[in-house]
Amino acid sequence: MKKYKFLPVFLFSSILFLISFILGYQIIGRKIEQSRVSQLDNEIDVNMNKDFEILKEEIRISPNTIMDERIYYSTCEHIITKTNPINSDYINMSRDELIHFLEENHPDKKLISFSPNKITIGTTKNHLCENHFIIGEKDGKIAIFKIGESGERVVETIFEDYPISLLMEIDQEKLIEGIRVDSEEELTEILENFIS
Repeated sequence: MKKYKFLPVFLFSSILFLISFILGYQIIGRKIEQSRVSQLDNEIDVNMNKDFEILKEEIRISPNTIMDERIYYSTCEHIITKTNPINSDYINMSRDELIHFLEENHPDKKLISFSPNKITIGTTKNHLCENHFIIGEKDGKIAIFKIGESGERVVETIFEDYPISLLMEIDQEKLIEGIRVDSEEELTEILENFIS
């Protein structure tokens, strides 16, 4: 009989715990549902109130922003990326302001990507990139030209001891027109044919 002495107290406590748990769960559930309904009502009120304006801070270019200029050279089909400090004209511009500024002042440039840390601007140039050489003629002599930033030929070396008049007529025509060379190895090979 001593065994069952605490059984009624245990059963009563268990039933009381179970009832309080169920009631607590239902009360909390109602409060959560009321909270959701009030949030939806607030969102509807915001959407219906035309005088209410949400201000959003725009991303702007800072002095610490890095500018990449991606240049596509259509003649050789190379793409060269140059990293520069930000142009002072671009500081404090938003994305839309920068697009408008480029359209007005630099129609050859287009915005590729925009973030507060880095912007990328693309340009197309219709000449060879600076990684090429031209073997040609200068003052009747064989010469090597580098390609300048604007696509112009810049004399690098003139071979004073090698006039083009000593070459065959077809080679003279090629040199007067200019022979495009894409690497220093190729430059060495072609020069050996003309100079040796």
